[in-house]
Amino acid sequence: MKILWLTLLPLVSEATPNRVTLLDALKNNHVKLIATGNNPTANPTRSSHTGKCLKLQLTNTSTKPLEYHIENGYHLQSFVERLQDLVTTENRYVTLMPNQSQTIVVNALCAEKNNGSPQETDTFALAYKHTNSIFKLTNLLDQIKSYDNTAQQALWCFTDNNPIQNILDTNTDTLLENKLIEFVAHEKSIPKPTRRYDAIRQILYPLEIEGQYTHLNEHTTTIGFYLTDSANHIYRTIQEDDTETRRGTVKYSYLYRGQFPSGTYYFKMKKNGEWKTMKEIRL
Repeated sequence: MKILWLTLLPLVSEATPNRVTLLDALKNNHVKLIATGNNPTANPTRSSHTGKCLKLQLTNTSTKPLEYHIENGYHLQSFVERLQDLVTTENRYVTLMPNQSQTIVVNALCAEKNNGSPQETDTFALAYKHTNSIFKLTNLLDQIKSYDNTAQQALWCFTDNNPIQNILDTNTDTLLENKLIEFVAHEKSIPKPTRRYDAIRQILYPLEIEGQYTHLNEHTTTIGFYLTDSANHIYRTIQEDDTETRRGTVKYSYLYRGQFPSGTYYFKMKKNGEWKTMKEIRL
């Protein structure tokens, strides 16, 4: 008689990670988070406050594998008051084993139009999740995959009372513009802007000027900053002519954000009536 021997092997299965929102994980000390800006050269939008401008380093500090849900509508507060806060505009999931770390970049937008742009050395704290119109907007942006200047103009309509007209002509896709205009108009109970139907539509691009100028003042000096063309015709006054009579070091800070058609522009300083090009900007 033949005897059949059966060897029973134990069933091995990987533990299914528990899903937890990143905000809850922080509250329960189940994650270590380091949030910084992302280098614009590594960002498809080449911007420090649109697109993949937020870098997150996560470390699982729990004793179990976890799947972290990074939600849209998270507000990340800059540790430097003069720099912009950021709001996440997409949903991401990251699974980590205990003590495992991973760094990812996330789509986000600036929440403070009149503050300076963060760099990759600047850090943020995850403060809270928006629950109002801003959350609904970030949800819409994630659905339609809009993470660029058009999306930024829409968000600033809520955070900085940006004119709704600024959404117009920022994207080659007019249907996408119309979706965001419809949303903003409905949420804010304001009329939609009238679109001009020109034979050739000019797309507007973001133009940003930010920095400082230090001057050693030894006699009365008048300094102003302007956005011009090559012939010094002024498009925008960044800072009107200021006459300084005091002696010593004088520091000027400037910040301007606007939208212009493609072309070449010049950021210039006018010092005692003489023009000096500080920066050439090509859109």
